[in-house]
Amino acid sequence: METNILGQFSAKAKVFEGVVQPGWREIASRFHLFERLSTRHAINKTVYEALHMGKRKRSVVKPSTEFALVSVGLEGDLEGQRRYQWVE
Repeated sequence: METNILGQFSAKAKVFEGVVQPGWREIASRFHLFERLSTRHAINKTVYEALHMGKRKRSVVKPSTEFALVSVGLEGDLEGQRRYQWVE
């Protein structure tokens, strides 16, 4: 069995660890990652900060067939925690 570990590191030193499952390539190919990246929209610092802090309530671009941020924790142990949901 092939084992792959994924990690994400940020200025806050939060770490995510996961094991890549069999069939990941086929599933990931459905996300059309590079096509989506090619249609990114530039945003200014004010919009970025509002999104990052969970103060902006609507997306810059309406989500479609993708994971979208639905909430950001604002207090205590959940401060900064991001919750995502699949949007058709």
